Amino acid sequence: MSAQDDWPTAPDGSEYNGQDLLHLMHDGRSPFAERWDAGLLIREIEDHLAAQVVDIPAISKGSNNYVIARLARGDVNMPGYDGFTIDQQVPEVEFEAAVYELLQSEPAIRASRLLYHRVPVERPPPHLEKPVDIVGRRLLVFERADGDMLAWRTPTPKQKAHVLAQSATIRAALFNFTPPLEFAAKWFLARLFDQKPESLPVPVAPTRHFCIELFVSKIHATIKSVGDMIGWEDDHQVVGPVAAAAKQSLLRLIPHIMPPETTKKPTIYRLVLDHGDFGIHNMSITADDYRVTSVFDWETECIVPAILSDPSMAVVVDLVTDEAAAPSVIRVPTDTTSNEHVKYMAWATQYIDILYEKAPEYQSTIKAGRDARHLWFALRDWRGDDPEGYFGTLGTWAERRLGELTVNSEE
Repeated sequence: MSAQDDWPTAPDGSEYNGQDLLHLMHDGRSPFAERWDAGLLIREIEDHLAAQVVDIPAISKGSNNYVIARLARGDVNMPGYDGFTIDQQVPEVEFEAAVYELLQSEPAIRASRLLYHRVPVERPPPHLEKPVDIVGRRLLVFERADGDMLAWRTPTPKQKAHVLAQSATIRAALFNFTPPLEFAAKWFLARLFDQKPESLPVPVAPTRHFCIELFVSKIHATIKSVGDMIGWEDDHQVVGPVAAAAKQSLLRLIPHIMPPETTKKPTIYRLVLDHGDFGIHNMSITADDYRVTSVFDWETECIVPAILSDPSMAVVVDLVTDEAAAPSVIRVPTDTTSNEHVKYMAWATQYIDILYEKAPEYQSTIKAGRDARHLWFALRDWRGDDPEGYFGTLGTWAERRLGELTVNSEE
């Protein structure tokens, strides 16, 4: 079974370096010849953009895509394909394209400019032979921004601080931007992380009531009844008594952890866009003066109430806030020294301080939503393992908070 192509190797066994693709193609030596036809990609781009490809400086690989335009490494028509289904990929591509179009009117967010895109096309089974074309691969083509992805080891501390300051300003602009309600309503449920309800019981709206109903629907979708499947089918897990009891505790807690709405505008329940994978690995940065010129890879973008927005930024660690809204770090390597940890915390402080300066409401929103955020991110981060233990711990937390909030058992 396969979800994507392997990266090609040279005859001596070394990895292809991504250079001189156009020259190699002209000589009939494309490294990808056994996987997909690079000539078809070039012709498709030329036809749709009425332009000529004269050079391909470099091609690399991301986790799911070739970084040449944005061509998927997996073809839905390849034999034994077990990657994201066509039903998952089509709305994902359509949403990402809609986000790029929406954000072109917001230059402070620096979203890449999308020139052309198309969804993959699945041919009728059986898929017994490798495809000779690329129609089964999603494709997005962007205007190239100045700069490249930054190797975080290279800049000086002052240059890193400059990149962090720009990144915080961009992240603040994204938080300050409110997408049109029609856009949010169209895409909200489709972009919600699994496990997700089939529908939402109330219309998408920037209100406390909607946020409560969202949490209730998410809990019901994640933890059904005792004996029902929980998580992903391949995990073969079912809801046990501990998870079922935790569900009831969480449902009781939800109304009590949602701060009241105020007359202040905008409210903490307004709808915002979250990038989903914000970090230097998804930015173009110039090598001479370390300017952040674009933010790309919005394929994990989602829409959330502001109270649930995630401000994190990935460098070699993730720069985040703790439950008190103070700068913090996660995903820290186990061999990190005390001096390195001080350095990571300095980065987090540089980033978060400017984020709060440019988006002052972010800090108070995070503080107001402490419990709601704890529950939301716990649901988001669960990967299907040990549902009894995981949700048992979450249920214990809920019962403790119910007690601290003096909620009686009748409520």
